[in-house]
Amino acid sequence: MKKRTFIIVPFMIALLLIFSTTGLTPLEAQTVPGWVYELERAFPSRDWVAVVANGSSQPQAENAAMNALARAFKTDVASLTQASQRFSQIVSETAGKKTVSFDESKNFSQDVNTSANVRGLIGVQIDVYRAPDKTVYVNARMNRRESAARYSGMIRENAATINRLLADAAAIPEQDTFEVYSRLSFAHAIAVVTDNFQNILEVLDPTAVNRKPEYGGANAIKIKMLEYASRITIGIVMDTEQATDKTLLTRAAGSFFRNLAFKINEHGMGNYVLRANARFEGLDQNVNSYRYYLDAAMENREGTAVFTFTEDDRKAHPNNTAEARRLAVRAVETSFKEGKFAQEFNSWLNSLLD
Repeated sequence: MKKRTFIIVPFMIALLLIFSTTGLTPLEAQTVPGWVYELERAFPSRDWVAVVANGSSQPQAENAAMNALARAFKTDVASLTQASQRFSQIVSETAGKKTVSFDESKNFSQDVNTSANVRGLIGVQIDVYRAPDKTVYVNARMNRRESAARYSGMIRENAATINRLLADAAAIPEQDTFEVYSRLSFAHAIAVVTDNFQNILEVLDPTAVNRKPEYGGANAIKIKMLEYASRITIGIVMDTEQATDKTLLTRAAGSFFRNLAFKINEHGMGNYVLRANARFEGLDQNVNSYRYYLDAAMENREGTAVFTFTEDDRKAHPNNTAEARRLAVRAVETSFKEGKFAQEFNSWLNSLLD
């Protein structure tokens, strides 16, 4: 009996020494996931892109893990999120269009809002461990084979869509038209997110560097888009009561179109002509108010209106009529630059894909 006790005691002492040096109790030693201390052994880098991060709370640890995973893909979380959301928007906007269709990516929009997508990376798996000292450990990982197959499929599909848009643009008889530009612009938007997918794929599968899309990437399409945009000149004819308003609003409309890479002629000459009328009317109310009315039409070279727009609203100021009018003029300026006019014109450009 004494002999058995002599054998067991040293063994227990050895265990206690191990636990005391690691700071773990026997129960904790059994429940700590292997990836906390031996990530490569748990998720070999030949099969996984994996990281471990920790924090005082789960959100903090998850944020640190996603930043670390993004760095592994040589990008940042913000750009990953923006790219995935933009592609989801593209898929949604083209639903039902004849010119553009996405088949393999129909589930992408849903993935953006599920745990399958973590801030722009599709197929991320996450495990969480809470240590006795309240430290939270997060393991974020992507399986190379499974994720590479998914990204390869989306890239293949996107490349086919881009090539179709480029071919459609080249087939349009009149090359200095919005119809050509809309296809090149949309191809560029898809190419931007596809470049992001390609970068991710090349980390998952380094051999993919030799399998880039033949269209040459987003920069190549942007060069083509800018070239064709420069063939379109938009003449602007602005009708307002005051000369200062006319100058301000003509420049605002011109700024919007220049940002789309079109040429501008402020004397009303061009492939297309924007005719706009802006009126401002004082209102007799308890507060100083001005209502604005904006009507606009984009005409083609035959003088046919291809895009029309109307907007009206009022702006008020508690004790200054002139300030109320200034706010109304500023509202029209904003509409041209980035507000309702800009949004509806961009939507109209996209509608040309039908």
